Amino acid sequence: MTWSIYLSGEIHTDWRDQIEDGARTAGLDVTFAAPVTDHPASDDCGVAILEPDRFTWTQLAPPSET
Repeated sequence: MTWSIYLSGEIHTDWRDQIEDGARTAGLDVTFAAPVTDHPASDDCGVAILEPDRFTWTQLAPPSET
């Protein structure tokens, strides 16, 4: 039986690679999935899915008073 494991958590270190390498070395029957770990891709995922043109969140804010 193959286990499916989702590796959620922080995205700034290589801990996912270490776990995947360890499982491979141990010969475990597992598959891994993880969130997007590329900051620009992660930050813009909603824009890429919902909006054809990139926008910034400041465009949604009301104009500031001067």
